[in-house]
Amino acid sequence: MKIQDFDVIVVGGGTAGAIAAVAAARSGASTCLVEATGHLGGTCHALANVTPFHNSRGEQVVAGLAQELVDRLTALGGAHQRGHLPNPAGIGGSFTPLDPDLMKLALFEMTEAENVALWLHTVLVEVVTDDTHVRGVRVHNKSGLHELRAPVVIDATGDADVAVRAGAQYSQDTPEAALNATLLFRVAGVDTDAFIDDARRAPHKFVLLADPYLRDIEHLTPEKVMQGVQDIYDCPYIYLANVVRDYVPRADWSEWGVTAEDKGGWGRLQPFAARFSIMPLPLRHDVVTLNVTSITFDATDGAQRSRAEITGHRQMHQALEVLRRYVPGFGSSYLHTVLPAVSIRASRRIAGEYELTREDVESGTRFDDGIARGSYPMSVQSATQPGVREHLFVRNGGDYDIPYRCLVPERIDGLLVAGRCLSATREAIGSARMGAQCMAYGEAAGTAAALAVADNRTPRAVDIAKLRMELRARHAIL
Repeated sequence: MKIQDFDVIVVGGGTAGAIAAVAAARSGASTCLVEATGHLGGTCHALANVTPFHNSRGEQVVAGLAQELVDRLTALGGAHQRGHLPNPAGIGGSFTPLDPDLMKLALFEMTEAENVALWLHTVLVEVVTDDTHVRGVRVHNKSGLHELRAPVVIDATGDADVAVRAGAQYSQDTPEAALNATLLFRVAGVDTDAFIDDARRAPHKFVLLADPYLRDIEHLTPEKVMQGVQDIYDCPYIYLANVVRDYVPRADWSEWGVTAEDKGGWGRLQPFAARFSIMPLPLRHDVVTLNVTSITFDATDGAQRSRAEITGHRQMHQALEVLRRYVPGFGSSYLHTVLPAVSIRASRRIAGEYELTREDVESGTRFDDGIARGSYPMSVQSATQPGVREHLFVRNGGDYDIPYRCLVPERIDGLLVAGRCLSATREAIGSARMGAQCMAYGEAAGTAAALAVADNRTPRAVDIAKLRMELRARHAIL
């Protein structure tokens, strides 16, 4: 078995992990990034967008390396000319569409510029520990088994795979209580102008102004919003309010087993009760990403994960039939891209030195060790209505801090986490898991890891004032 030494090892090459690796290397640490697939970007690549860079008041809450990625994509021609687009849906203050293939290139260029050692097509096998201290990881690829050693390892696997194998405590909701997973896909040949025109005549078909701040403080109305919508980029983060009520004629209800407009009576269309979301790519009016499938399973169970892929494909083809038959603008559309794997929203969350709570998010709490800001509403599965998603908003359209302690596992040294496995309650992670936030605290984790190595400290002993000063110097918003 080959052994290699680094200052920092990042496991997981989604945007949280990729940005963490860039941040660590830019801080002077020799850095290795391990990723099981052949590209970087994770869920943000699958979605072809990042949300939210802004709160509902229109104030930017994420910058730093996340903004640098957007700027680089803009220079490559992979972003919309207006950059961050306002989001009248009111679920997150902005929506940033990005070309998914150029996103891969941009992340490769960012890691290459900082001399990050990329280990693609490489899977985690086990974690090397000395009692409660992580010393490295063992990984496998076409070249065989390798041991990678470093004073600090960052777990950006999403499922807390490194942390759990190192013995860290964690929590995990039952599949029914956790956020559902989804197989994302793209459809081409869409007449988005016809789709938007139909909604302009009937604004109730879209979820609009979901954040109470927009209705109660800004005094906006759906009708007023839709008057200003000229194309899909003016309304880029679309949730169909009720597919059955607004699009499926009653004459067809029996075909689908539908018994009522209420989502509990949707019959074979029940998988789409949680959401039916349509999102544009930055440069093509006729290609959209569909976030419509809803799959409930334990994301840490290999057999269930395999069955979930099959379920996702079945639901996808059913959704395509619904779109083509009933939704204006989709009649001549066709399947363009199926993403290579089901996207997971929730699995394990570490027990950290602090657990972010619903009250922290709702009240816009500030922390002395805040290293990132969040503003997306807490997205949670309803406890009383199966398949129904609820959104719990930050008060007054604002934002909240994510403290550094949420990235630090209890009792396990030499380890930080970045991504949706941070320490948070079921409600709080429904907000903090979003792409812009993952990049923000990914940057914090990478910077902290490099500081820990430079100062010969464990990650939990990092000088917080020094970390925050360094993040601010890199234009992060704290």
